Amino acid sequence: MSVASRDQIVSRGTLVHLGSRVYFVRHRETPRVGLVVKGLTRAVRASSDGRDLTLLWGKPGEAMGLTTVVVGPAPVSIQAVTDTVLLELSGAQIRDLAMTDPTVGWALAEFATTLLRRSIDEIVLYALGTLRARIERRLLELACREPPGTPLVAHITQEDLAEAVGAARPSVARVLKDLRDEGSIRSLYGGVMIVRPEALAPESSSQVA
Repeated sequence: MSVASRDQIVSRGTLVHLGSRVYFVRHRETPRVGLVVKGLTRAVRASSDGRDLTLLWGKPGEAMGLTTVVVGPAPVSIQAVTDTVLLELSGAQIRDLAMTDPTVGWALAEFATTLLRRSIDEIVLYALGTLRARIERRLLELACREPPGTPLVAHITQEDLAEAVGAARPSVARVLKDLRDEGSIRSLYGGVMIVRPEALAPESSSQVA
């Protein structure tokens, strides 16, 4: 988008500090748009029985909730995985600029296309991703269910984890050992502590979530 429009949007932004596991916005609440400055976030959709599915992971430099500028409220919540800082942007201002500045409208179209591709990739990963990727996502999602202010711990045994990702227990144990050796996780009795959650979330060349 044009430098002038970008500066207008950013200059009206407000910094928002969120603790780990705190929600930036929940499903059914008034939509909010935020640019991740620090930390790790996720866009998650929950079912009526309490299960949830992470659609996107947001790292620094990526925008969360931006599609609501065009389509309005979505059945998705945005949650901080780690202690996070977001620059909250005005969705109304972005929408107004998109109506008058073609570069802003085009940027939104690019964002929506990237969002669709990343969401599909994340969902396909659950069926076709590598064992390591499936284990990383499962551990992160389980840890995100813990109350705010507590350590990121996935309460699951190796046997249950193996069943959840559709793999043999020895194969899961090898992946967990690699993650421990890299300093990304720590084994606990009856669970796994996530030490470096950013290392378990997928990398993305995109600048939008």
